[in-house]
Amino acid sequence: MDWPISFKDALTMGNQESNVSICTLWTEQKNIISDIAHDMFCICGNLYTERGIGSIIKNILANPNIRYVILCGEDITGSGEQLVKFFNGNNIEGIDQEYQDAVRSNVELIDMRGKEDKIKDAIKDLPKKQRFSEPVIIEEKTVNYPTISRDSICFNATGDTIAETWLKILDIIMKFGEEKKSEYGIRQKEILNLVAVINGREKTLAPWLNMTDDDLKKYYPSLLSGEKQKDVSYTYGERLFKHPLPANETIDQIENIIEHLKQKPHTRRAAAFTWNVALDYMSEHPPCITQITWNVKHDKLYQTTVIRSNDMYAAWPMNAFALRELQEQIASKIGIKPGSMIIISNSAHIYENNWNESMEIINREYAGKHIPFAEDKLGYFVITVDKEIIVNHYTDAGKSQYSFRGKNAIEIYRKIMHENLVSRLDHAAYLGKELARAEACLLNNKKYVQDEA
Repeated sequence: MDWPISFKDALTMGNQESNVSICTLWTEQKNIISDIAHDMFCICGNLYTERGIGSIIKNILANPNIRYVILCGEDITGSGEQLVKFFNGNNIEGIDQEYQDAVRSNVELIDMRGKEDKIKDAIKDLPKKQRFSEPVIIEEKTVNYPTISRDSICFNATGDTIAETWLKILDIIMKFGEEKKSEYGIRQKEILNLVAVINGREKTLAPWLNMTDDDLKKYYPSLLSGEKQKDVSYTYGERLFKHPLPANETIDQIENIIEHLKQKPHTRRAAAFTWNVALDYMSEHPPCITQITWNVKHDKLYQTTVIRSNDMYAAWPMNAFALRELQEQIASKIGIKPGSMIIISNSAHIYENNWNESMEIINREYAGKHIPFAEDKLGYFVITVDKEIIVNHYTDAGKSQYSFRGKNAIEIYRKIMHENLVSRLDHAAYLGKELARAEACLLNNKKYVQDEA
């Protein structure tokens, strides 16, 4: 049997006959097991989010020699607490009840968070046990989700809230993502260069996000504080607020940016970087968020984040909320309102073990839903017919310099599109429909009245 069956390449292997597995949460595995002989444990891995608990269960069932899970390391997202809750009786989705009960009944969770220096001695004191069953292999019940197109390399998802935008992201990746291998021994669906634009702010957390305000509060310090947790290779907050420099010096990029924006709001140099070439070039765990820039436009602060590698199912929502909080804090200190938030994900992917959950959310919350009307920020068109079709372009400031005339709807439509005056697909479709109606009225000598969108 090829074991482990989930995220093999992200785990440190030991002695498969050992009863002990080690979960290091956000702490680097090597920092926990550096002085522990590999024959003393079976397997060691991280648990970044609670969604990884299912993989832990599947790996244990596939190797029932595992009778102990040692929980340790920094719990940045509350995933450790969720693992404790699982062993105390909370169920997770996607695995039959009997299998969850089998793990809880036969495997002991040993919570050693804050006692990492005592793990080696604790392992020595654990009594040897026989495996609790024959191996059980839970295959991923993954439906084949075909890719519609493999050639597109840039996508856009725009919404008023993070939750609304996330639904669009899931739909886009599941439709257009290329199936390919990942460096964690599990397949993924990936698109390149996804630009997410969030224009507003959540009033409440949407239920499909599967997170609470407490979850966010636990995660925020990893991006909003310069204090680095022990044995964690880095945090985004450390790189932003205490970026390492030569001679053991650091720089607070955010404070410098705030002061610079106060003095020169027109600057194009308000940029912060988490990638440190000296530290990250050959690192096994380089930062995913690499750059954040800020620009002031129309007295609002706009924020653009570049993420080189983005797990859009398990990581993107939490990242987005923390980034929005950062934007609002900076805007408040500058004394202006926050504008839209843009997140560019170079590799936007969903791992195979989340495909089914993604499709369930899409089918329940997104597919077939009514699309609410939204104004095109580039303006609108007023169409009249007087011996020919006349189309005038307007913005909030009034009539613009763009005007189109003719008797052929298709020619007018193509001229308008060539001028880059339309940013929304529904606006383009509406414009095409109205121009066709206007041409029909012109040919049949009928009165034309423009429909509302």
